[in-house]
Amino acid sequence: MSYEGLRGNDNAEKWNLEDATVFMNDAVELSKNREYDFIGEIARKLGLYKEIFSYLVGKFPELKRQHKTIYTNCESNCFYNGKKQNIVPSMAIMNLKSNHGRTDRVEQNQNIDFRQKLNDVFDEVDDQIDGEEKEAE
Repeated sequence: MSYEGLRGNDNAEKWNLEDATVFMNDAVELSKNREYDFIGEIARKLGLYKEIFSYLVGKFPELKRQHKTIYTNCESNCFYNGKKQNIVPSMAIMNLKSNHGRTDRVEQNQNIDFRQKLNDVFDEVDDQIDGEEKEAE
C-alpha cells in the first residue's frame, strides 16, 4: 500500500515502516528543489499535513535522518531564496521561525536579553576607547 491510499481514512492506523520510508524519501526528494521553503509545502504537495513528519518519526525512529534532511533542505532553500530576493525577507523570517517552532514572543524575549548584553559590550568598548584616547594625550 502506498501512502496515497491513506487519504480520507479516519478509521485505522495504516502506516507501516515501508510506506513511511517511501513517503519520507519522496519528501526528501521534493525538499531538494529550491521551490520548497517550508515543510508544510512539501506535506501539502504529498497530500498530507506537516505534523505527519513528526508523527512518523515518533512511530519509526529510524526515519529521523530523513526528517532532519527535509528540515535542513527547507531551511537552506528559504535562506537561499531570501538572499536571492526570490521571496520577501519577512516571509523568509516567518518560514525559518515556523520550521523551528519559534514564535515572535519567544524571539522578542530573547532579543531583549541579547540587546542588553550587546549594549553592555558596546559600553565597555566605548570606555576602553575613551581610556586609550586619554592615555594618548
